[in-house]
Amino acid sequence: MKPFQKIIAAFLAAVLAVSMASCVPMSLTKEWGYKYADKTLDKQYDIGIYIYALSQAYNQAKTYAEKSKSYKDGEPFTDIKITDDDGKKAVAKDWIKDEAEKIMLNLIALDYLVKKDSATLDEASMKDAKKTAQDAWDMGPYASYGYYQPQKDELEKYGVSFESFSYASYEANVKQSALFNKLYGRGGLEEVSDRALTNYFLENYVDYSYIPVNLYTSSNDADGNSKSKKFSDKKIKNIKAELEDIAKDLSSGDTTFKKAAEKCEKDYSTKSSDEVKDTVSSKEELKSNNADVYNAVNKLTSKKATVITVGEDGDSPISYIVVKNDLNKDIKDYTNNDSNRNSVLQNMKNKDLIKFLEKTGKSLKKSNALTANEGVINRYDASMFYEKPEETTAANADNADNAQS
Repeated sequence: MKPFQKIIAAFLAAVLAVSMASCVPMSLTKEWGYKYADKTLDKQYDIGIYIYALSQAYNQAKTYAEKSKSYKDGEPFTDIKITDDDGKKAVAKDWIKDEAEKIMLNLIALDYLVKKDSATLDEASMKDAKKTAQDAWDMGPYASYGYYQPQKDELEKYGVSFESFSYASYEANVKQSALFNKLYGRGGLEEVSDRALTNYFLENYVDYSYIPVNLYTSSNDADGNSKSKKFSDKKIKNIKAELEDIAKDLSSGDTTFKKAAEKCEKDYSTKSSDEVKDTVSSKEELKSNNADVYNAVNKLTSKKATVITVGEDGDSPISYIVVKNDLNKDIKDYTNNDSNRNSVLQNMKNKDLIKFLEKTGKSLKKSNALTANEGVINRYDASMFYEKPEETTAANADNADNAQS
């Protein structure tokens, strides 16, 4: 391919990219998508907020579409039938539009209820929210981990301004927290009593501990690669028998977890950093962390211990001494400590708050006070977010060469 022809090919590719981008309706102006006006709330919602809601719905729908046999990586998915977490089935593009509207109604309902119920917005928290939003907009939400993905690059090209992004994400979180406390916190309109919180805690939380004991040795080969070699069957059998004795002593109360851990550190070179003692909000949370430990804890009664071994067919088996601790000992820590109490309260009532917002949003939609700017809203649909995977430079050059031959 001649140099001049390569320049022409590159120019045409650039023109094509611009022409494709121009097909996406975008507006960073103050066009409004929704407005609400009554004695409680008088507010106009920029179209950028709706576009942001549409983008969030699109990304969520994609996770559902990826589970479908019809999904093909890199290809549009909006015509695929999906099933969401609630079991609702719909064509993705229809689900996305419905979900975007739901998000918008929730945001409007949030503003409405904060005003109606006089929920106090903490100025410092709101200021921090805007600062965090600005950082995410400029550098990305994971910049502190060295991963830069500015939300500005992801959203502005579709017509979402920083103000719309900040309002619909970080600022909304502050408002939701304020409304939550106004409803369910101490002295709230629907205050949750300590007794109710305690009952929820005992029914839904689990306190567990475990000590992992490796049944193998590790070494590096000449190239520095890690290699594992499991102990002999006889040695593994002896260690497991010793661990069973420790578990029996734990179950009978003849030893403590601390002493058991110290013994394992001395006899089997276990590390204290690998020992776990935790209280989690549900057995499902434990299951996602360690399914084998979950299965063991699920079979135990309070203050009992057992031993499980995983990976016996491989080169690096591990035995665990697993203990299900007495949850009653944690009650005061989780009802008297404000931070822990709020965490339990969030798990207990957050779904109720979401349902309340959705119910309120539907009610507001039916009222004459809410107006949707359909002419502007209908300019945007799910297909606008699809981006065709870029071909490599080499592939583009080959295609251009073939076109010239």
